[in-house]
Amino acid sequence: MSLNFFSYVWHHSRREQLIVLIFVVASLPFYWWSLDVPKRIVNEAIQGNVFKHGEAGARLFDYSLSLPDFLGGATWQITDGLLLAQVPYLFALSMVFLVLTLINGWFKYVINIRKGVLGERMLRRLRFELFELVMRFRPEDVRTTKSAEVTSMIKDEVEPIGGFFGEAFITPAFLGTQAITAMAFILAQNMWLGTLSLSLILVQGVVIPYLRREQIRLGRMRQIESRRLAGRIGEMIDAAPALHVFGVALYSAAEIGQRLGTLFHIRLQLYRRKFAVKFLNNLLSQLTPFIFYTLGGYLALKGRLDIGQLVAVIAAYRDLPGPIKELIDWDQQRADVTVKYEQVVGAFYKDTLLPPDPVREPEPIPRDAPITIVGLRVMNGRGLVQIDRMSAAIGRPGRVALVGAAGSGRDILPKVLGRQITDYQGSVTIGGHEVGAMSDREASAVMLYASGEPFIMSGSIRDNLCLALRRALPVPDEPKDADARYWREEALATNNPIVSPDADWIDYHASGLSGPADLDAAIIQALRTVRGYDDIFRVGLTSKLGDDLGEDLAERLLGARGAIYARYEQLGLASYVETFQPERFNANATIGENLLFGVSIGKRFEAEKLAHDPFVRSIIAAEALVAPLTNIGLKMVETVAEAFQGLAADNPLRERYSFIDEAELSELWPQLQGTWQRGQRRQFSPELRDKLVGYALMYVEPRHRLSLIDEHLVARVLRARGSFRDFLPAKDAGEIEFYDPERLMPAATIRDNLLFGRIRYGKMHARDKLLDAAHAVLDELGLESFVVSKGLEQDAGPGGRLLSVQQRVTVHLARALLRQPDILILDDALSSFGASEAHMIMENIFEAMAGRTVIVAQSNDDDLDAFDLVLTFEGAKLAGAERKGSPSGTQAQEGRPVAPVREPQPQEAVK
Repeated sequence: MSLNFFSYVWHHSRREQLIVLIFVVASLPFYWWSLDVPKRIVNEAIQGNVFKHGEAGARLFDYSLSLPDFLGGATWQITDGLLLAQVPYLFALSMVFLVLTLINGWFKYVINIRKGVLGERMLRRLRFELFELVMRFRPEDVRTTKSAEVTSMIKDEVEPIGGFFGEAFITPAFLGTQAITAMAFILAQNMWLGTLSLSLILVQGVVIPYLRREQIRLGRMRQIESRRLAGRIGEMIDAAPALHVFGVALYSAAEIGQRLGTLFHIRLQLYRRKFAVKFLNNLLSQLTPFIFYTLGGYLALKGRLDIGQLVAVIAAYRDLPGPIKELIDWDQQRADVTVKYEQVVGAFYKDTLLPPDPVREPEPIPRDAPITIVGLRVMNGRGLVQIDRMSAAIGRPGRVALVGAAGSGRDILPKVLGRQITDYQGSVTIGGHEVGAMSDREASAVMLYASGEPFIMSGSIRDNLCLALRRALPVPDEPKDADARYWREEALATNNPIVSPDADWIDYHASGLSGPADLDAAIIQALRTVRGYDDIFRVGLTSKLGDDLGEDLAERLLGARGAIYARYEQLGLASYVETFQPERFNANATIGENLLFGVSIGKRFEAEKLAHDPFVRSIIAAEALVAPLTNIGLKMVETVAEAFQGLAADNPLRERYSFIDEAELSELWPQLQGTWQRGQRRQFSPELRDKLVGYALMYVEPRHRLSLIDEHLVARVLRARGSFRDFLPAKDAGEIEFYDPERLMPAATIRDNLLFGRIRYGKMHARDKLLDAAHAVLDELGLESFVVSKGLEQDAGPGGRLLSVQQRVTVHLARALLRQPDILILDDALSSFGASEAHMIMENIFEAMAGRTVIVAQSNDDDLDAFDLVLTFEGAKLAGAERKGSPSGTQAQEGRPVAPVREPQPQEAVK
């Protein structure tokens, strides 16, 4: 990108700029006539100068064309005009003035619209180019870049620059020509008035920009400080968990407060300077009208200037300060915007960028092309050598282990091979292609890098798994309607991609898939390989069923309910589940669930809001449940208040009563104690009673074990269940879905639909046994993929925050295997798993990557028998290389080669 603002604007928008400039030039004659007509209205129509000699009428719109005397002085009459009396003459000139005003207004409208569209297009182009630049930053530069600052620059700091794109050439041309036209008109009316106004305007044009230099400097400081503030706030938000752990919120607040104070001080100085300059500018602007009224009036009284001329001069000058002031403002904005542009583009300007992705698919690199490392030397930002003059050749395909202590070359070489470090000396090539100089598309076509700290994008789990596959080059669809043509033309005008992100970007061929129908099966297989399938399946079971089911699928799911119970009977697990039955109280469900006997569709009948709903309160009162439920809630609060004192944070009892918040309890408990002391234990306020009833509605006897449910309470709850269903207003029928053994419940989870009940508390490993049996049945019925697809649609959260660390790693590994890369580089990727789990995942990866290359960073204690080649590092140096299967191995010292895997003879080193 050009560092010169005007060069950038002219390069990308000169055609549109010239079109608008044509409109500007075309508007000038109409502007001149609009200045001249008021003079004619006053002198000719009102004062009647053309009727002074007794004429009854005067001609208007009579135009002729005459040649100069030296060309013969011939005259051609174009039109004789209209012969009008004084009053019609006045009205005709007034109509001319109105028409000219409308024409000038139309020109301004067209110019401003085209100017605005031009500015918005250039802003879109600039933002996209900045985004493209930051996506080509080297990994080293990305790690030192604050994402909040980059976001602030692309989103906010370029906004005023975008507003100036349309102003860059058009505004000075438009306003300048208008000011010159008005000034020329004033000089044509009276030389003295014109000279004086021109002198004041020149003073205004020189003094004001000079005074605004400090204003520009302060504006630059404000921009830099605002960017730093955004970056620091972004850092603190990312580090919020650590700040909470250390309890340093007050220090963080003090730091942000100081930064805000600095920004306030700069902005205060800026406003003082701004309004001082504005005051002076307004003062100079008003001096000229003062001179016109004084000197012009004097000349008119002396007969040296007629009234029409004075009115025309005043009218012309009335329009003059606007363009002059806007030109001065434009000059200030020019200086401000060019500085901002240079700062923003300079922040994105790097000496070295990754090469852009090629438009066409790169030529494939042969699978047996070796990885050749010659004289590799890597230093960090502090000058510490991390790999020192390493030379080696790694044959492909094969399994390669990089072994050494933490922090040694074994942690650095995977990052070099995986292009996480591109600033190195020496050469690292694959099939003759320098790794650090390859584009992302070229490198990712042959290898993928996976670390133990993967980044998961916001979106569904499926989106994240398919992310690695979205590298096809879809052919843009031809626009089918005017709206599609508009979007395409605008994208082309701003050099934005014309292919929609909604197109099918998945590269099925490179992933070994025949088409979209194979994708789900490939995803399931990849998840099984990295042992993440069970997690996704369980997530799917806890997903809402939804109402977008086909008739056949709904029938199969309903049939699966019976098949699962039959399997439970066969395995002796049926007693582990208490099903929902209309005439029975489900002891393993909450009192609230038993009362509703259904699933809340909206938010009205959610468990937390149940006790506060007027209709539910009326049902509870009608069935005399207020007092017993209040007592249950009171007993629960008493138990929690007594039991939580001195209880460890990880005690299961806290989880059992997790719906009673400790902060809420500390406020509630003193109120209850105060009631007892006044001897009014049952005289609770309505708010307090509703809170206690709400706790009672979440009570489950087998879980909370306070022996608070008896036969009388059960009978009342069952009566209340019937009343709730019978008296529920028709307008609220859509708020709840009642349990029905013959129907599915779209608002309930898949698990609740399949089990149609609650798993009994107190049964050892009951949940795992039941889910495994249900899994087997769903697999037999061909419904497993449906459950998995529901799990894949769940949101991963920003940065994968809704997933555990292990789930994030399994998603990352699964999407890498989906791509089926020729080279898979695992840089401590399994560190979040236990030793046995990591070993099983590694074996599965080796099996899935058979015939291809896997490079793994290992510790000295790991089992290395499965590897074909082991590179051992001692600090920054390659201490040796052992090719498995040879009697003594092949040792590689500094300057010696490492024998390529699968090669019988070692190659000589390249120095």
